[in-house]
Amino acid sequence: MSTPDVQQRYGIVAIGLHWTIALCLVCAVGLALTVEQLDMGKTKTALTTLHKSVGLTIFLLTAMRLGWRLAHPAPPMPDSLSVVMRRTAFVTHATLYALTFAMPVSGYISVAARARDTTFFWLFEIPRWVPLDRGLSRTADMLHTNGQYVSYVLLAGHICAALYHRFLLKDRVFQRMWPSHR
Repeated sequence: MSTPDVQQRYGIVAIGLHWTIALCLVCAVGLALTVEQLDMGKTKTALTTLHKSVGLTIFLLTAMRLGWRLAHPAPPMPDSLSVVMRRTAFVTHATLYALTFAMPVSGYISVAARARDTTFFWLFEIPRWVPLDRGLSRTADMLHTNGQYVSYVLLAGHICAALYHRFLLKDRVFQRMWPSHR
């Protein structure tokens, strides 16, 4: 016997957090790519502040999403999914969670360890919780830089898998996280 549709979908809070984080990720990547192309100046400084603020927002929203997810289990996967698909989905989701924590943390450590300020949307300054240490800064920067490429691969895989479920398998996995008018 099949479960009602409402139990086969994520709730509105999980869906809202998912898509808000996705939008923030697009903004963070766009800002980072833009900042890399700019010479030093007011525009680069402003866009860097925006990038850091969006990164911190991603960190906070991911913490909220993880807390919500722990209290509200995911709807069951369709029985038709193979063990390999289930494990791949689990590993991909877990790694995406880890990266959405690790990227803001490594970015913060990279700048804080160089005594650079981090303000949150020009509202308040984030305290420096790491020692001044160029080696630590370089390591965090390397992790942040390499993490972006891992993120791109995983996000592309996640999007491709969602579209594969939606248009080829038509197994309603995609609809579990898609906003609905119901």
